[in-house]
Amino acid sequence: MSPAHEPGQEPEAARTARHAAGAPDAPVAVVGMACRFPGADGLDAFWRLLLAGEDAIGPGTGTRAGRRPGGYLPDVDLFDAEFFGVPAPEAAALDPQQRLLLELTWHALEDARTTPGELSTGPVGVFVGAGSDEYAFLSRAGDGPPSTYTMTGTGRTFLANRLSHFHGFTGPSLVVDTGQSSSLAAAHQAVQALRRGECDAAVVGGVQLNLTAEGDDVVEALGALSPRGRCHTFDARADGIVRGEGAGVVVLKPLARALADGDRVYCTLLGGAMNSDGARTALTAPSEAAQREVLAAACRQAGITPAEVGYVELHGTGTALGDPVEAAALGGVLGHGRPDDRPLLVGSVKTNIGHLEAAAGIAGFIKTALALFHGRLPASLNFRTANPAIDLEALRVQVCARHRDWPAGGPPRIAGVSSFGLGGTNCHVVLGEAPARAGHEGTDAPVSAVPVVLSGPTPEVLRKRARDLADAVEGRGRELPLADLAWTAATARTAFGHRAGVIASHPDELAQRLRALADGSPDDGEGGLVQGPRGEGRTAFLFAGQGAQRLGMGQGLYKEFPVFAQAFDEACARLEPVLGADLADAMWERQEVDRTEHAQPALFAVEVALHRLLESFGIVPDLLIGHSLGEVAVAHLAGVLSLEDAATLIAHRARLIGELPPGGVMVAVQAGEDEARRVVDRSPGLVGIAAVNGSRSVVLSGEESATLKAAAHFEDLGRRTRRLRVSVAGHSPLMAPVQEKLRSVAEGLTWNLPSGPPIISTVTGDPVEPHRFADPEYWVHHVCAPVRFGPALATAHRLGARYFVEIGPGRALTTLAAETVGHGTERFSTPMATRHEAADVAETAAGAHVFGLPLHWEQVLGGSARRVDLPPYPFQRRRHWLDTADRTTPPSSTAAGPQWSGDPFDLVVTSTLQALGLGPEADLDVGRSFSELGLDSRMAVALRTTLARVTGRSLPTTLLFDRPTPASLIEAFRADTPL
Repeated sequence: MSPAHEPGQEPEAARTARHAAGAPDAPVAVVGMACRFPGADGLDAFWRLLLAGEDAIGPGTGTRAGRRPGGYLPDVDLFDAEFFGVPAPEAAALDPQQRLLLELTWHALEDARTTPGELSTGPVGVFVGAGSDEYAFLSRAGDGPPSTYTMTGTGRTFLANRLSHFHGFTGPSLVVDTGQSSSLAAAHQAVQALRRGECDAAVVGGVQLNLTAEGDDVVEALGALSPRGRCHTFDARADGIVRGEGAGVVVLKPLARALADGDRVYCTLLGGAMNSDGARTALTAPSEAAQREVLAAACRQAGITPAEVGYVELHGTGTALGDPVEAAALGGVLGHGRPDDRPLLVGSVKTNIGHLEAAAGIAGFIKTALALFHGRLPASLNFRTANPAIDLEALRVQVCARHRDWPAGGPPRIAGVSSFGLGGTNCHVVLGEAPARAGHEGTDAPVSAVPVVLSGPTPEVLRKRARDLADAVEGRGRELPLADLAWTAATARTAFGHRAGVIASHPDELAQRLRALADGSPDDGEGGLVQGPRGEGRTAFLFAGQGAQRLGMGQGLYKEFPVFAQAFDEACARLEPVLGADLADAMWERQEVDRTEHAQPALFAVEVALHRLLESFGIVPDLLIGHSLGEVAVAHLAGVLSLEDAATLIAHRARLIGELPPGGVMVAVQAGEDEARRVVDRSPGLVGIAAVNGSRSVVLSGEESATLKAAAHFEDLGRRTRRLRVSVAGHSPLMAPVQEKLRSVAEGLTWNLPSGPPIISTVTGDPVEPHRFADPEYWVHHVCAPVRFGPALATAHRLGARYFVEIGPGRALTTLAAETVGHGTERFSTPMATRHEAADVAETAAGAHVFGLPLHWEQVLGGSARRVDLPPYPFQRRRHWLDTADRTTPPSSTAAGPQWSGDPFDLVVTSTLQALGLGPEADLDVGRSFSELGLDSRMAVALRTTLARVTGRSLPTTLLFDRPTPASLIEAFRADTPL
């Protein structure tokens, strides 16, 4: 048999052209992998097993006790049904092969450093190789009748279809059954679909579970089982296979797209071929001619010469008939023309984990991909003396019986993987090393503190993920760049409902704070941690007034964030000609920031710059509230005033107020507005209410003696009072002298109607009237009018604001907001709370993420980073098997429901648990949607019927569509609103 073509037949230029996106034979990249094989619960464990030269063959244990030696997976009856939204009755009916593929596909996508939604904007195909239906056999052998879930639980097609459904993949979704070559054939079909444009990415899986002893008997009756209980591939002792089980999943993308996306590429899939033995031999006997043909065709399709292949992962069953046939075919095609000193190396993973039958191909594929990626060839076990029917030297073939380095830098590393079905369907694929890429040495973040975000469907999972990440950080030490870790955590992991953000400046600090989170402490907002359930509602920005200023404010953000620096410089450039002073110098060097003529312009510049910074992060307001002079910044950001006109107004306002004679004071008082008004009205001097910050918080302002006397009245009642650090009595009758000059300034500006987010006026406490807000008279009145911040907060809350961000130094406004509208579902962020401004703004980004805002993480982290490996999702598995089905059967719509005690919480939770087939001791996350909890349409009807019967209320058929979570349904029942 001649080789596929002679060396040099394909010029290098032609091979390079094949890499172009859209080429019909363009290489495909392997970008993610996951597996559960005997002795290896994951990719890293599998590689360690291979490098250690160990096998995982042993006697059956647990439910498989007494079975023949084999490669067994433990705990195949355990499954995280809640994570996948599978109700307990359905989970009991679900073939554990489906469960295994669901979990491994999730881990493979994590290993690809992506999420299901980000994998591709186009169709994603799912191709599964499988050939076992033993759970269906057990189900039919049971005593009970088929259930609603029997077909979808045990039908083989649903091994692929359920993956497509859960992840929302819209490409081809099919199960391939070619016997023992099924999973490698699935990979070959996936490559063809990618090249035909039927999908933009593909998930390929193979699965095999040997659940019954009857399956062993069938293989033994065929005469294929090894009496010794080991595979001796190509060895003189070869006497049959040992059965194994497990599953593997790989994620494929066109190489050009993978490189453009910056993916880690394990290896490339250059091509492959499939054929059948036909009638050349007996039905179950291998054909050397067919194997030669498939090897040669695969090389032609891959665009390589046979002599370029350096290693082949054998089908390698270790049978007296199959091994010599496979060896002869390899020698006739891939061994042809090789120099004596470069034989074709071969090996078989079946010597480590047994023959995984339908999943054997994916096991060999993953082993070979890892070998190419790491540049090492693991040993093929159980080889001492070649089978006498195999002349390895003449065939130019050598069993890789010891570990070998497989370094890059020489000829391209190319490997083949073979898998042959018992009925004659042969498949061979050709893998190549990943193309060399410019090295990316991880660097520290250009910002001094980063937020590392985590999440979980439940608080318990969130804490487990924090513990796992802490272990990983401590394991890698200081070699782990925080920017890369933060980038990956934010962009390559699905964000669940329970969230946290950990703020850190170095790995040791990150690990320490992750441990604190894992241990359940400290509280939200303490110790560099932000945590809580995802929120719902609008975002309100609160712009600070005079008194919030501090020396050095904004300097840290100016140094670390160019967006902040640019906006600050632009504001200063408009302010300084009016001020006649260097504002940054006054703020950061000359300690003059407390002077009114500098404080107000400085706060304006910082607030505008901070708003622009948060805006670049993706944190944008739905509502704007300005406290005193903060409303001028609001006017500019809402388009009412240009930056130049706003700077003119604030600079003259500050100058005019600063020129007032000293003598005024301001005192914060614990009192309601009405009682404060009565005291002020009785006061003989000039004193007024400068601010209404809450239902029991006002600020008095005016002449010193009159103001202090009014404040003393409340001190005598045991109320708290605090004199503010100001040089003038703002928003008091003492401001009247500036009004006329301020009017002259305001009338010389260009005023526009506000655009963008709604503004809540702190003059009225209500949404602004656009024409009035753009009237100079509003701003003349503004300087004397009380700041109705508390009523404005209440209005914002009534309009749906649940996330409040303080725009300015300190945390005074968010403290007031928490006291005024903090009912437990709100979140408050302070991006300049302390002098550690980078950490504060990182904490704000984390808070926004926890609340549920989509962020621009490249801006948050100060630049792009690379994606790195993070610990996989820790599934919380429970036992689901045929014998648990009776205990988890949900009630019918006519079943008796719980007793109505008048407590909606107890009613909804108990009824939902019953509908899901769970007992009253089970936990229910009322914040998750009914669909996420696993409620299907039949259960939804039963739940609605139960609630209607128990409460005596007429409930619509769309009840759970209109109220998609238990929490929203409970709230509706409590409010007694129409349902």
